[in-house]
Amino acid sequence: MNPDLILTSRGHNHSIVIDCKSKTLSEHQNERYEAIHESPGVLLTRGIVSSAEATADYDAEFAYSSFADLSVNPFLPDNGFAVIHFDEDANQYIIDTLDDYEFNLDELEDKYPIYTGTRRLPTDYFPFDVGTGEDDYRQFTISILQSTVHVALEKDEFDADDLLEDAHPLWVDLDADMKKELRAHTETILSEYQREGLDEHIEKLQSGSKDKWRVVSKSLQALQRKVDEFVDDVQIKLEQTKITDDWDT
Repeated sequence: MNPDLILTSRGHNHSIVIDCKSKTLSEHQNERYEAIHESPGVLLTRGIVSSAEATADYDAEFAYSSFADLSVNPFLPDNGFAVIHFDEDANQYIIDTLDDYEFNLDELEDKYPIYTGTRRLPTDYFPFDVGTGEDDYRQFTISILQSTVHVALEKDEFDADDLLEDAHPLWVDLDADMKKELRAHTETILSEYQREGLDEHIEKLQSGSKDKWRVVSKSLQALQRKVDEFVDDVQIKLEQTKITDDWDT
């Protein structure tokens, strides 16, 4: 198991281990989940979760979740795992377990059902992903461009990690493969916009095997104005996509 994201509350000694799958789960993957469910200690002994402490009542509970309707999914095994269902009404998202599932952990069980009270997605915690759609990539582009200004205010030289740490609150918790992908996209975005005029304000340096950039603009306000122009253009494309999607539906 190589999870994409691990979130740990050291105060409660709880970890949420998130393993994302873009397509159907294989039988082998389900068997691995079931094996860990039977022997949760391997999460610690194999270093999958390193920030939680082993206790006498250490336990792990598994749940499948998706924005698709898993209540009729023929590929889910009958293994007793929770299935978390996302629903919505005109005002909010509703998150609940199917078939009245009850979690062993009372504090977790008491949270369901969850009524968000808003239809705004919690992008403050996870502002972007890449590779899942054109809109996601555009939102990612906006975040990286804005972080270029934030970081340039503090550093004369910076790399992709500096920008991503500024742009993504959970950057340090992402898995190595996702970090590698985000770094590559960040470098592509900066190279693309340097050809569009960003090179007047930052220049690319070669530092060993890692790409770095240096602020050369005499005015950070000029850099801000240039980035604002780029962001406005991307935002217009996002709005156009939304209008098209609304029209199609």
